[in-house]
Formats: sequence, structure tokens, C-alpha cells
Amino acid sequence: MHGAPEQWSELWSEQGFRRPLGAAAGFVLISLFVMAGALGIALGVALGALLALPPWHRLKTLLPLNLAFSSFLLFIAWAWVTTLWSPYHSVDQALKMTAGAFIYGLFPFAVWTLRGRGRDLVFNLALYSALAMFIPYLVEGTTGVISHLFAEGAAREAMLRDATRGVSAIVMASPALIVLVMQRWPGRSGRIVSVGVFLAALAISFLFSLSAGVLASVLGGIFLLVGFRYPRSAVLGAILLLVAMITLAPIVLPLLTRYIDADTVSFSWGWRLKMWPYVVTQIDQHALVGWGLDASRTFTADKFQMHGFSLSYLAMHPHNIGLHIWLETGLVGVMLSVTTLLLLGISIASQPQLSPWQGAAIAGSMAAFFVFATLTYGAWQEWLWACVAWVAALCVLAGPSDDDHQEANDGAP
Repeated sequence: MHGAPEQWSELWSEQGFRRPLGAAAGFVLISLFVMAGALGIALGVALGALLALPPWHRLKTLLPLNLAFSSFLLFIAWAWVTTLWSPYHSVDQALKMTAGAFIYGLFPFAVWTLRGRGRDLVFNLALYSALAMFIPYLVEGTTGVISHLFAEGAAREAMLRDATRGVSAIVMASPALIVLVMQRWPGRSGRIVSVGVFLAALAISFLFSLSAGVLASVLGGIFLLVGFRYPRSAVLGAILLLVAMITLAPIVLPLLTRYIDADTVSFSWGWRLKMWPYVVTQIDQHALVGWGLDASRTFTADKFQMHGFSLSYLAMHPHNIGLHIWLETGLVGVMLSVTTLLLLGISIASQPQLSPWQGAAIAGSMAAFFVFATLTYGAWQEWLWACVAWVAALCVLAGPSDDDHQEANDGAP
């Protein structure tokens, strides 16, 4: 058995200390930010990507850019174009999208290039730090003691609403975490812990009254189980759900709202039931090219009455990624975004080394993301983009390393 000095010596000889320790630090920082409400995930992912930045000869392997990422860059370029006619006169969001596309994407790539003991170190710290995220949410959800230490009354309620971002991040990551748990502890112990992770994700969603989190946990769990048996089909199925949601949102959501009375549901869901038909009427006015990036922020004049409050129909974004893309970038943006997703799904599903472990992690996490994308969040939120990159990095750890790919290529006929 190797002693600690020998282990560190081997780690240094494999790839140096900087990249494994940088990636590990990134995962730990991300977990800490998730515990604090997840708004800082973008900073954690960016720092992890920069600290673990692969050397130039590894970065060159990204060229030429694959079709999915090229399509994504075309989508961002179109978003830049729409700023020309957007009523919201700022390019800040376009700058963040451009920077995020490159920086956030480098984090899972940096993790993929790790090997040997360095990869093992990152695997363990990523797993243990992610499991630790559940603790403060379970404690707060059952006792309320943490929030009472910092605020009371309306301020505390606002703090708890912000905490649902962290719950959402945990739920999206849970399918990948379940796979990592089963890989770390094979056999009965791993199955017990993985069931605990699933139940904990359900519990914190329920305790924080995040119904989307409950639905995401269930759907993510279903796709996770299917992915163990049919990894490629499960990945493509999750992608097709996202494609259908984005493409059909202006048709499907107004139909659903016709059969639900906004006064019979919770305040937040009632607001959505008023918001979505209104957004569709705005989409109809500029269906081809959209209103322009960040135009959602300017729809504040039109209001409605609910529960004694006068509310704007549109609050920052439509709380549905499909409607958001349609509203601000139009049919052109929708076609570019769904093309990106389809190319991504085909690329993942066609990988010869896609294992049932990794396929299940990807499919389950995508399905959980689908629920939040449909019911809760906007398309341009930086923390959400970074959360996707973090979950992607966890999925990378569930699969083969860069060395495994190289060995397979070397042995190919």
C-alpha cells in the first residue's frame, strides 16, 4: 500500500498539482455557494475552470469546434444581433452569455482531462462536498434555525425564497450524485446511500415548498433508472423533451392555463397562469425575430389584479425557458437553440464509450433540468448556466477519463 508521500509524488508525476487541486477547489467552492443559495455558482465554476485550465496542447484538441458548440455560438451571435432592436438598451447580458459559453464550458472539459490519482482526488472531493450541501437545507427545512439567525419577518421570507435556488441546484445534480455514490460504494451500501440522496432531494423540495423540485426529483429519478438500462435512448429522450418544450411552449402553455383557475392555486402559480398567455400575445407581435435580448425586463406597464395586489404580467422573465427564447429571440433563436440541443444529444448518444453509469447520470440530470426550465427559471440566468456546467462536470466524473478515450482510440482497428 502506498504511503501519503508516494501518492503525492505519483500525482505530481502524472500531471502536476495545479489542475487536480484547482478542479477540487472549484467543486468545494460550488458546494459552498449552493449552501448559500446558489447565486455564486457562476463564480465557483469560473474559478474552477481557470484554476484547472488544461495546457495549450489539450485546449487545441477542442479545435475545430464541434457542431453543437458551433450552433450554440451562432445562437449567442443572434442574441447579440437582437440587442439592436431591444427596448432594453444594454449589452451586459450578451457579454455575460459570451463569456459564460467559454468559461463555464471549460470546467467540465478540465475535469475530463484529469487522470489517475488526480482524478480520484477530484472525484472524492466533488462527491463529499456535494453530499454536504444537503445538511443545511435539511436542518433549515426541519427546524428553521439557520434563517432565524440572520433575519426575521419579511426579510426571512425573502431569504427562504432565495434558498429555493440552492434546492433547485441540488435536485438537478442529484441524479449524477446518485451515480457517483453507487460508483464510490458498490453494492448494498451504495444503493442505500443513493436512495438516501433521492429521498433527501425530495424532502428539501417539499420542506421549502418547491413543487417544481418534487416533480424534477421524480422525473429525474425515472430517467435515471431508464438510463441504466438504455443510456443512449434515455439521453435522447431527455433532449427531445427540452426540444419539444422550447418549440411548443407558445401553443401548449396557454392551453393548460385555460383549465386552471388562478385563484385556486398558490400565489406564485397563479401569477404564472396569468403571465404565460400574456407572453404569448407579445410573442405573436414579433414571432420571427423577437423583441430583442432582455426585452422581458421592460414589460412592466401592463398589470392585473390578484389576491388584492396589482401585479405586472411579466416579472423579469416568463419563468419558462421556451417562452423566454421565443419572446426575445423569435423563431430564429428557437431554431438555433433546438438545433444546438439536437446536435448535443446526438453527439452524447453516439459516443462509443458512453457507459450506463454516465448515460443514466446525464439523462436524469437533463430530465430534472427540463422541469425547472419549464416551470421556474429564465433562459439567461448566469447561475443556471453555471449550474448546468457543474452538473456536466459531475457527469464527466461518472464516465471514462481522457486516458480511457485515448486508450480506446489507440486500440481501435
